Amino acid sequence: MQKRKTLLVGSGPANLALLTCLKEWGSSVLDTLEVLERRDSAEWHPGIAFEDSRLQVSLFKDLAFLRNPASPFTFFSFLHDRELLYHFIHTNELYPSRKLFSDYLVWVSGFFANKIRFGKEAVEVRFRERPSGIPTLVVTVRDVSSGDVSETEADDVVVSLGHEPYLPEELAVDPGRVVHSNFFLSHANEGLINANARVAVVGSGQSAGEIVRFLLQHREVSEVIVVGRRHLFEQTDDNPFVNDFYTYPHSLKFAKLPPEDRNRFLTDTRNTNFSTVTKDVLKSIYDLRFEDQVCGRDRLRLFPYTEITAAERVEDSFRLHLRGIGSRQDLTTLEIDLLVCATGFSNRRHLSFLQPLQPVIEDAALVIDESFEVDLGQTALRRSGPRPRVFLTNHSFGLRGPTEHTLGGLAERAAVVAKALQDGHVLQPAQGRPETLPAAWPTRNSRVETK
Repeated sequence: MQKRKTLLVGSGPANLALLTCLKEWGSSVLDTLEVLERRDSAEWHPGIAFEDSRLQVSLFKDLAFLRNPASPFTFFSFLHDRELLYHFIHTNELYPSRKLFSDYLVWVSGFFANKIRFGKEAVEVRFRERPSGIPTLVVTVRDVSSGDVSETEADDVVVSLGHEPYLPEELAVDPGRVVHSNFFLSHANEGLINANARVAVVGSGQSAGEIVRFLLQHREVSEVIVVGRRHLFEQTDDNPFVNDFYTYPHSLKFAKLPPEDRNRFLTDTRNTNFSTVTKDVLKSIYDLRFEDQVCGRDRLRLFPYTEITAAERVEDSFRLHLRGIGSRQDLTTLEIDLLVCATGFSNRRHLSFLQPLQPVIEDAALVIDESFEVDLGQTALRRSGPRPRVFLTNHSFGLRGPTEHTLGGLAERAAVVAKALQDGHVLQPAQGRPETLPAAWPTRNSRVETK
């Protein structure tokens, strides 16, 4: 019996959820599975893991709970294993800290240590035909530490690369004094947040808000400047009706909408996720500013409806040139010590990775089916024999809705991809009978071996 080899690109929450699902089912897909991860661990955004930063989604939206509450890979299982469950219950929190959730992801990755190859970056994927005539996929892999390049063959590839920090080219003029928010804490630890530091933050979203709060909490910072092209700050709309949008069942409804209706919905709901700040963070910023004012100082300077026209290095500091947007065209020049760009993320890395396969693209997005399999068009159809398959998760915002860019829906989506992998896992099934999934989800009394 010949098994299909499966390659997972990325070990972020999406692919970790997939691994937990396959493990719960006792799937034979795991026998020939391998994970490539360019980072050196499964830590989750350590550069913005502030002590008081919390998830914006409920702890129930972990890697497994909504798929199988009895899973040994839930956040509750993690707390129980670390002997933290009672203490966490007594905090009365539904939203764990970002640091604790990152620890949970690292804990889950430990169960699959023999499957994950850290420090290996997947560069691109292309077709290759074996001597037998059966087509396969070849992934070019770069060793992050040595730069050595190798190749790995696979029949099924699941792509979940995550999003790349976006740093505007006109601002990236000094790596020592300009940092993307995703790497902020490394610069803070290097001592750039010191006595009399003048720090400017560009952006108006959650990361910007949390960084501003962090800076105001450090009394030695002399000035905190916030520059944004819109109003500063707008509160996140997180009412329970909105939270229903960030569920897997809603993503199924969204996928059935006509394109114009999907676009309208995404536009109408931007303040539920993008360029907004949660109420607790906004209140903290306001309270910290008030404490400053009581003491006769005001370190927070806001520049709404403003853009940076130029940034330049000047001896031991950094200079920003600002211009008002709209009717205000006033110019301002600021001398600062550090510029933090909370400018979001680019979602294009998967396009360059998959480009050699010539996948079908509509409205600048890759076309996927209900199982998250990428449409490879005529290129795949022309090939004889069992066809190689590519699955794409976390990169279909326009087709699957806002759930695609958040933790919501990870657990259920993992089951969909796992089933598709399992259904096509056997190339030459014994006695003509394909392997199947378990008839039902694991029950409360099911015992799953995890180590």
